[in-house]
Amino acid sequence: MTSHKLRKLILLLTVAVLAMAGLTFFLGGYSQTAVAQTDEQPSQSSAQRTLTVSGQGQVMVQPDMATVNLGVETEADTAVDALDQNNEQMQQVISTTLDADIAEADIQTQGLSLNPVYNQPTNGGSAELTGYRARNVVQITVRDLDNLGTLLDDIVSAGGNTIEGIQFQVSDRADQEANARTAAMENARQKATQLADLADADLGPIITINETGFSAPTPYSANLAAAESVAVPVQAGTQTINYSLNVTWELQ
Repeated sequence: MTSHKLRKLILLLTVAVLAMAGLTFFLGGYSQTAVAQTDEQPSQSSAQRTLTVSGQGQVMVQPDMATVNLGVETEADTAVDALDQNNEQMQQVISTTLDADIAEADIQTQGLSLNPVYNQPTNGGSAELTGYRARNVVQITVRDLDNLGTLLDDIVSAGGNTIEGIQFQVSDRADQEANARTAAMENARQKATQLADLADADLGPIITINETGFSAPTPYSANLAAAESVAVPVQAGTQTINYSLNVTWELQ
């Protein structure tokens, strides 16, 4: 073999070796890339399964306190007389309230007004000033409902002639709201357990809890006519606290 042919053969072998090495490197890199991409894409069967249910809790409570708006309304020919009469009667009302073991901190002025009173003729003539009306209203908080009826009767006897309403409330409201929240969570767990059993699955850890609604008791209000000196019958009744939430569990 001539030296020329020998050099040509060596060159061809070198090219072939280099080509094989490049192909091997390319295929190896492609294989690693493919594996990496496969690892980043979980299969459909491994997707997280969840269950979301709503829960409702309800607690019946009996009010143990009340707030009452009451006051004195007086009329006189002059503004001074109307206000003086009102002040005298209102002071008697407040003294009676304090004597019934109502704390001063539980007595708060809600409104004080003094206005002229006019008589409007039926024939369409000019209105005629007939006097002045003074009005003073306080709100008292009563923490012993057993004495509420008697207290209202005593206040009327002392000169109070307006009772605008009674609102019954619950003193341990935060505790009762917590009880309603607990009942709602138990209700949600019972539902979720049943649904998981029907789906032949088990409840896993809780993923989310969302509060969807809370209904505090609306204070019951009653208007009473303070016209007769008889004991005022008062019934506090019961109130309802409602709470609702949504809970999401992982299914296993």
